[in-house]
Amino acid sequence: MASSSKQPSPLSDRAIEAVVQHCIAMRVRLMNRVVTGLYDRFLRPFGLRATQMNILVAVARMGQANPGDLARILCLEKSTLSRNVHRMRQQGWVDSVPGQDGRSHLLRLTGKGKAQLAKALPGWEQAQGRAAELLGPEGVEAVDRLTDSLQPGRASR
Repeated sequence: MASSSKQPSPLSDRAIEAVVQHCIAMRVRLMNRVVTGLYDRFLRPFGLRATQMNILVAVARMGQANPGDLARILCLEKSTLSRNVHRMRQQGWVDSVPGQDGRSHLLRLTGKGKAQLAKALPGWEQAQGRAAELLGPEGVEAVDRLTDSLQPGRASR
């Protein structure tokens, strides 16, 4: 019995090559892995990964951070934030204080967390310099311009 539905056309080498050469998602993910790996390498001697450094900096800037807000600001899955915060609590770098409603909690840096952040800043500075070399001035400018134009949730519209 013949099907009336159209058979999908064979995937052409040209179509595959177009994705390989021009897929924005693939290229951004590659850049993310390379740059994040660079920061991880320079932060490793301080017992931190790039994501943990970002969390510590965000909490330091906010003073006290609602985990949901923190996840949204850093564009992290709640499970990723939770896993990293758990590790940072074990290290004594962050703790929780009750929120105003009594049901929620807020994160804050401990004295040990502030000291850890200060200790890791030279590693971050080295990573920042290496990333700037890798991307070049135009690349850094493009990253700044693009990230300034993005707001959490905007890209999914």
